[in-house]
Amino acid sequence: MVAVLDLVTHDRAAPSAPAVSVAGRETLTYGELAGLVGGVERLLRHDSKALVVCAGDRDLATLLTYLAALRLGHAVAFLPSSREVLAAYRPEFVVPAPGTEDDLPALGYRPAETAGVRVFRRHRTSTADIHPDTGLLIATSGSTGSPKAVRLSYSGVAANSAAVVRALGITSADCAPTTLPITHAYGLSVLNSHLLAGATIMLSGRSPLSLAMWDELTRAGATSFAAVPTTYAAYGPAHEKLLARTRIRTMTQSGARLPDETALRLWQTMARRDGRFFVMYGQTEATSRIACLASEDLPAHLGSVGVAVPGGTITIEPGPARHGGKPGEGAVHYRGPGVMLGYATGRADLSRGDEVTVLDTGDLGYLVDGYLYLTGRTKRIVKVLGVRVSLDDLEHQVARPGHPTAIVSDEDDFLRLVGAGDPAVHREQCGQLAALLGVPGRHVVFQPVERLPQTPGGKIDYQALAAGEREHGRSGSDIGGGTDGLATALRSGA
Repeated sequence: MVAVLDLVTHDRAAPSAPAVSVAGRETLTYGELAGLVGGVERLLRHDSKALVVCAGDRDLATLLTYLAALRLGHAVAFLPSSREVLAAYRPEFVVPAPGTEDDLPALGYRPAETAGVRVFRRHRTSTADIHPDTGLLIATSGSTGSPKAVRLSYSGVAANSAAVVRALGITSADCAPTTLPITHAYGLSVLNSHLLAGATIMLSGRSPLSLAMWDELTRAGATSFAAVPTTYAAYGPAHEKLLARTRIRTMTQSGARLPDETALRLWQTMARRDGRFFVMYGQTEATSRIACLASEDLPAHLGSVGVAVPGGTITIEPGPARHGGKPGEGAVHYRGPGVMLGYATGRADLSRGDEVTVLDTGDLGYLVDGYLYLTGRTKRIVKVLGVRVSLDDLEHQVARPGHPTAIVSDEDDFLRLVGAGDPAVHREQCGQLAALLGVPGRHVVFQPVERLPQTPGGKIDYQALAAGEREHGRSGSDIGGGTDGLATALRSGA
């Protein structure tokens, strides 16, 4: 039996309740939204479970197509409508991003339209079956633009969304703006959880830091705000003044590590408004959220990403000790209904069922009374002259406000510090790194850049930096320096 998910008609929201607020038009009620979704359903009718590629983002056409496909039990792929993706997956339907539909007729797709939604249907259907519970395909943070995607189940999407509703206490009185791309797990989770709770979505594609976005969310009566650390890093006094005009009482953060001082500042800001600030942790491979640190757990558990969301379990698998590692540190594993089915790179993979029982997150961390503290990535553990270290931990130790820094390694015992701030400060960081590791200064190389590359989710794009390292080498770079006395003191625990 094919699974379905209806986020439009349910007992948590009356047909007359507000569902979607779109700038420049009246707010759609749940009844009106259901009518529009029904129209798109007619365009997506198919004699078997189909694949629908949604290449748009925070626009009404993408939202309506997504909701219609879920009600029909189709699989939705939030992937670009590139020739590479279309050739790999052979979708039955495509909703392209604006201005990218010219190639579709030549690839065998014919358009049909209703209520401003233009759907391209494949003239020749695929013979490859799709597993009944396959619900979503979402690119991982490092694979955007390529055919590689995470396969998520209908049951996982429903369960994880319900867990987020419980963890955050979302109700039908809430209104959430789309401050994040809905083509990625965190932004889509905001959408799913609020619709599941019968709340209102404020649909906007503007930057979460822009004056226009804040004007829109103020007029829409938004009650929550979700963002990644790079957004909160730029959140300053001007935004606090804008916040004072809003009804926002809940702020959430996920996507990457949030500096402790930033988390504390945001918690204090919301506490003054009698509001709440949540630190969250998740991955696309877990549908979205894995852990949540409730507002009332701050500041006592500052630095933690919280406890497992309802229905989930976090365990730590011990591994080899590393220099400066925390007691009980190991690989973070997650069990829960939101764990992915597996990965996909093409149509044939969609027929496969559940292949993952326990998710190895790739993160390092430790637990204290159930609270998870992350310390780095397992793939970012390297050896420098025999010393096993975490590059993420080193970044945290040498971090300087206002001086973005990333550390990568090559295969011959050298570290490369990539800096987008004051070169003098970054050279000091190089010396500090050499001292921390107790290695000669020539083993730490400085590379200045105008800005650090980022993934769409707001994380540092280490894959891009690694590629740059292969091209850059060590020629033309500045060399850092070390302090043997400090290294000795660090090793002795002083």
